[in-house]
Amino acid sequence: MLSTIFWGIWRRLYGEGKFKKVLSRTIQSIIAILVLTFQLCEWNWQSILIALGISIWVVIQYWSRAIGEIIDAGLNHNQTKESYNRWFRIPLDWVYDLLGKEKYVGFYDFWYSLIRYAIGAIPLLYYSWLALLLMPFQYFIYLFCHKLFFRFPDLYLNKIMEKLTLNDPKNLAEVIHGALFGLVVGWI
Repeated sequence: MLSTIFWGIWRRLYGEGKFKKVLSRTIQSIIAILVLTFQLCEWNWQSILIALGISIWVVIQYWSRAIGEIIDAGLNHNQTKESYNRWFRIPLDWVYDLLGKEKYVGFYDFWYSLIRYAIGAIPLLYYSWLALLLMPFQYFIYLFCHKLFFRFPDLYLNKIMEKLTLNDPKNLAEVIHGALFGLVVGWI
């Protein structure tokens, strides 16, 4: 439970631009690396080194890579390849070309998100297959939060949500995504 709460709050603060003025991204990343290492290690030097290496990879590859416009979960139909500025767009584009499918619309965001988060979560498979749960759900979390916002805009636009900085679909998705990460790491 503590892991779920910590990572949910940490992810929201990590995504908040205003908070970077208080603690830099570097300090926030170091905190995440230390907490994740603590959660994963078994308190012998080999375990600590492995957990530290995996934690550094996860924070840099899973959390620190910008996701940009894919957070709209396929709802924006005006995106171009510049919206997907990571190397894994290249093999994904190749597959889409091979299949004759239109790129950068609809479920392209799902596949892009899946590849992006899978690359970051793969080392956690060293500890448990439960790390597979961290790979496919981000797309659906962001999509759910966007749909919720469009269906119930007043839910997001009240004073309580504003004070909690959850007055945007992306912000709520960050908390849910962080909490899911914390839950999985807690199970591991």
